[in-house]
Amino acid sequence: MSSAMRHALCAKRQGYAVWAATLLFLVLGILTPARGQESVQMSIASAQAAEARHRAATTVGYYNLKLGPTAWNFGMGLGVDYNSNVNNTESNPEADFIIRPQINTRMLWPVSELNSINLALGLGYSAYVKTSENDRAFITPGSELSFDLYVGDFWINLHDRFSISENTYQNPSVAGSGNYSQFQNALGVATTCDLNKAIVQAGYDHLNYDSLNGNNQNSGGQQSGYSEVLSTSAGYKLKPGMLLGVELGDSLINYTTTTASYPSANQWNLGGFYDTPVSEYIHFTIHAGYTMYTPQSSGATTGSTNFGGMYAELDITHRLNQYMSYSLSGGRTLTTTLGSGAIEQYFVRWGANWQIVRKVSLGTTFSYANGTDLYVGGETYDQYGPGISLNRTITQKLSSSLGYQVYWRTSNQANRNYTVNVVSLNLNYTF
Repeated sequence: MSSAMRHALCAKRQGYAVWAATLLFLVLGILTPARGQESVQMSIASAQAAEARHRAATTVGYYNLKLGPTAWNFGMGLGVDYNSNVNNTESNPEADFIIRPQINTRMLWPVSELNSINLALGLGYSAYVKTSENDRAFITPGSELSFDLYVGDFWINLHDRFSISENTYQNPSVAGSGNYSQFQNALGVATTCDLNKAIVQAGYDHLNYDSLNGNNQNSGGQQSGYSEVLSTSAGYKLKPGMLLGVELGDSLINYTTTTASYPSANQWNLGGFYDTPVSEYIHFTIHAGYTMYTPQSSGATTGSTNFGGMYAELDITHRLNQYMSYSLSGGRTLTTTLGSGAIEQYFVRWGANWQIVRKVSLGTTFSYANGTDLYVGGETYDQYGPGISLNRTITQKLSSSLGYQVYWRTSNQANRNYTVNVVSLNLNYTF
């Protein structure tokens, strides 16, 4: 047998192994219920999770506890917040103190020289001093269990990502509710094939989103349901670090609660992306294209109104000098709502880190969101506000932060405006 034939046969076997592993995990995903976001956002979340795993694995001394074949990092935190308007109401705002203990851990299990199992978990509890009906557990975004598998030119990531929302004001579409809490779980697989000049990616996620407070007015009209999210992209390396490509995705959205305005919907997107370092200190990423949302009414094949339009998201990170770095993102998205339907949203987020003196840093933020509910109620809202935090390293393992955040929300509907002020003090300890 010639070397060319042996190479082709080897590549064919590797391909069979990749697709067998992918098919197995797809079957497991279908058997496990899970909520849908846009396929573009799922791809971005997958990239962010991979970057977090890479940073942890390459940071000297990050994993400081050995248990059998696994390496661990543990940390704990205690936060005390003052919230001037815990129910996000326009009239008679109620203030409260919130005590928030939290534990964090990350685990690395090197199954082989290339393949590894990873766990990241942030778990805590918010205890309200006066409004105890708002007490709830939370799981931080970024928590996941994943398995990285390398086969030839293929990298396969099997993952289960999960979170429980914590602060109501972090969702700009919610107003008049203090106990908004939702469990989200994404079980899926992402496959990347690096062909030197070209990179091809494909992903599937089965998502569940479950309201933990019931579907009622006080919980923001949250709906429970699940989505099937498919995404694929192909990029070409114009030069090292510079990637230009196309992306395609589809989301099949299903609501399981009987009060949903639309029991199901479909959303697809087609566009392109460009990712490049502008210089040694500036990095630039953009996604843009066209998306279409098609709801299905009860007893009908399709909804009476489809909505299509452009989507775009721009992200810039810039290390200005040794004293300051910042990130800026903005764009237009079409996302599903808590009460079934879709929201057209424009957003801008800016955050900067200022290294004032040794062991002390200052963080400043500003966010703005403008949203329009396209189907249910027709609300148009704006939410915006600045934030500031002072962070100090007390010892090698103990750090503290003091922060202030304000949000203003305005709406074209009655009793949907609010102002909330949050003062927070946090202590964090790493073992």
